[in-house]
Amino acid sequence: MTDERAVRIGVAFAQQTDRGRSGRLCCACVDVLRVSGAGVTIMSGRNSGPVCSSNELVGKLEDLQFALGEGPCHDAFTTGVSVSEPDLAVCSPSTWPHYTQRAFDLGARAVFAIPLRLGADPIGVLTLYQDTIGLLSADQTADSIVIATVLAHTIASIQATSTAPLLASELSDANAHRAEVHQASGMTAIQLQIDVDAALVRMRAHAYAADQSVAFVAQEIVAHRLRLSDDRHIENMD
Repeated sequence: MTDERAVRIGVAFAQQTDRGRSGRLCCACVDVLRVSGAGVTIMSGRNSGPVCSSNELVGKLEDLQFALGEGPCHDAFTTGVSVSEPDLAVCSPSTWPHYTQRAFDLGARAVFAIPLRLGADPIGVLTLYQDTIGLLSADQTADSIVIATVLAHTIASIQATSTAPLLASELSDANAHRAEVHQASGMTAIQLQIDVDAALVRMRAHAYAADQSVAFVAQEIVAHRLRLSDDRHIENMD
């Protein structure tokens, strides 16, 4: 990364994030990188899940990865290496068996995932979406790496101001609903006498099968309108 590039990206990013609050980090990525959409997901600890998305469609794409537990975001985080898929239409079915077709049906044509690092270990992922096929340009690729660094430090800085175990309010967008996801997984864990991680897997499986977001399923469970049963079916609660 050149100093000139870092300064240029830093200034542009700061200008964009100062324009609004909700989803501003992701909107800034779109404006600076000139991509169709962007999403940021934290993949470390109990805050795991989408942080923000540049628009409603990207929100669905990000939640899809969270629900399925597969996709470019997961691969980038697990390997620590950027993932590039310039044409989802020809992506091997074995790469992401459940994600690829669903993402394509939602309108994504190309997707790129860049790990967010603090030190040696990734804490999350920046995922970029295009509604046309093709690789990112050399400048877009180089700029995305710089932005990933800026995002990692921005997230750490914002979260450092929060005394709560969940994300600082500046990082939580309307689609994340982390508190409800944690509460719902805890309720389900107690109800089914399983651990919280297994409960979250149950919630994700239902969200995928019912074509709903994990956030929506959590909201319904917390409101006692839905109940996950032992056989993984949902019982409606009047």
